[in-house]
Amino acid sequence: MFSNLMKKTAALLLLLLTLAPVFAAGSKEGSSAGVVSSEELIQKLSSESMTAKFDPPIDLTAWRYLNNGIKFPEGSDIENNIWIDYYREVFGINLSYAWVIPEEQFLQKLNISVASGDLPDLMWLDNKNLIELAQNDLLYDLTDLYEARTSDFTKSILEQDRQAFDTAKVNGRLMAIPHTASSVDSLQVLHIRTDWLENLGLAVPTTMEELLNVIEAFTNDDPDGNGKDDTYGIAFTKNFIKDNHAGATGFFAGFHGYIRRWVEDGKGNLAYGTIQPEVRTALLTLQDLYRKGMIDPEFGVKDRAKVTESIASGKIGITYGGMSTPGAFVKDSVINDPKAEWKALKLVSIDNNPAKPITKLNVSRYYAINKNCAHPEAIIKLVEAGSAGYARDSKTTADEWADKLSYSKEGIALWQYQVLGYEPAMKNLNAHRNVVKALETGDTSILNLEEQGYYDRIKKYRAGDRNFWGDERIFGSPSSFEIIGEYVESGDYLYDKFYGALTPTMVERNATLEALEDEVFTKIIMGESIESFDKFVKDWLSMGGAKITEEVNAWYSTTK
Repeated sequence: MFSNLMKKTAALLLLLLTLAPVFAAGSKEGSSAGVVSSEELIQKLSSESMTAKFDPPIDLTAWRYLNNGIKFPEGSDIENNIWIDYYREVFGINLSYAWVIPEEQFLQKLNISVASGDLPDLMWLDNKNLIELAQNDLLYDLTDLYEARTSDFTKSILEQDRQAFDTAKVNGRLMAIPHTASSVDSLQVLHIRTDWLENLGLAVPTTMEELLNVIEAFTNDDPDGNGKDDTYGIAFTKNFIKDNHAGATGFFAGFHGYIRRWVEDGKGNLAYGTIQPEVRTALLTLQDLYRKGMIDPEFGVKDRAKVTESIASGKIGITYGGMSTPGAFVKDSVINDPKAEWKALKLVSIDNNPAKPITKLNVSRYYAINKNCAHPEAIIKLVEAGSAGYARDSKTTADEWADKLSYSKEGIALWQYQVLGYEPAMKNLNAHRNVVKALETGDTSILNLEEQGYYDRIKKYRAGDRNFWGDERIFGSPSSFEIIGEYVESGDYLYDKFYGALTPTMVERNATLEALEDEVFTKIIMGESIESFDKFVKDWLSMGGAKITEEVNAWYSTTK
């Protein structure tokens, strides 16, 4: 959602609106004025002054959901709040809602409204309805308007993850603005105790073979030097298929297998990664590790909290995780043991091809404009408003709106009321880069408020407070974000190729199929014959997987 940096951004917003394309309106109000082509609209806007406010004001209708936990100051609601005032007074947009509904009821209400053809000017859509409305010529094509009238600054935010941004395109045309957030933050990283490596005279592993040897040594060679057989080489949770901390997706990726993700099959179609032969090979290796006592024999019943306890008590030397693992998962190991030290590493591969972590495209919704909207350019004003909070010097700006749009005096999150918002997809990775630069140069003027917080906590760690070790190992150097940055720079990571809404058979069968997957894989690791995997593949296909694959590929054909 919208960054808390907005609290100091209104003056910058006015500057952006001067530089960026926000325009006066001159056509009839409402949605009954007929369709205006992109070419006509751009020509019209090009001949007008770039004022920041519609004059006279326009009416704009929308629909939306309210996320769980949203609160309002006394006397306010979703149609009477600071953001409604902001749109009216700064942009000349009188925003009203056709309907507002709790988040859990949104898709049902959305489907009913789309089926009835009762569409407002601005719509929150999922991928399925975006495609359907675009294919039925009910949405305004934003391609030319976006290219011609969106500021370079805003484009630099929205397009940080180009693949995520392009999910808003149908047949190559931009039919909505995607609500993007970070996808790369969840890329899996290998985390290893380097003090144990030093104790045993071992090098940092760079291949799967070397990693397996280290796992064995961490199990059998007393890496902590306490004279007891009380350590395990690597940790996984019982939810290893879906968990990020102590999950196994990074391990499977080392064999070029991708569990619970959709991948290209080399023939122009999508296939379910879990049922591919590479996953079978990885399972056999995990089974061997378990049989040799290198994985906690109770892993099948240990959740994240229990595994965290094992790591904190110095029983584990290796785990897979994400960018936040140093702070959220292994930090207590370092706090409890002054000698403990962990380092993030790139995933290791079973062969000469790089191991590529896989992530999901992080697009939670799409903002589309009704083709019959009299003022489609209004969405560009809202888009520009959404980018202002991310400017580098926002912490030094101020004006009458500066402290009104983020949080109330009571701490209520007011930014949740905006009708259109998004996050820079590389926000946290860029924060790491800025913090490291500031640490190297001593120049903190490049930092925004959020980044300044990371910087300050890292300085405390470097001054001797190990409670802030996690901040260093996430945003400092060496860190998990250094590894993620290497993935991004090299392009050695993958996206789940399916990002559409759940297909009909997924809705009906996913829970059963995923439970079967969890059960069979756990049993195989704990010793059941690998032939169980072959039976699982057949069962998965016959119990709905074949139909899901057909539906996924029907969807995939619409994205090309």
